[in-house]
Amino acid sequence: MSKSYSFQLSYTINPLTHQDEPHAEKARSHMRNKMGWDTVEHIETTLLGEVTLAPGDSETKRREARTLVRNGIRKAFKELAVDKHVAFKSSLLVSGLAPAMELNILPE
Repeated sequence: MSKSYSFQLSYTINPLTHQDEPHAEKARSHMRNKMGWDTVEHIETTLLGEVTLAPGDSETKRREARTLVRNGIRKAFKELAVDKHVAFKSSLLVSGLAPAMELNILPE
């Protein structure tokens, strides 16, 4: 039976060039306001959310959580047409599945 886990995502979004800053700001705004995750008061680059994971050992759950969060962000960036203009770097910590995982999305 699948189970819901809380997570904390701390991230940074950097433009690839100075001209890409509007794309980076668009991505940052979307992360804070449209992903369905909660912001942490006064910390703009930390989000709290929930992810539902299938049964399995800790390492399997960690991989699934990382994949689900990464795919959601990657899909949003493609829909916003910012995926080729920004670099996303983050740390993902899922409750009960320590340690934190690096989760980066670089332009293809």
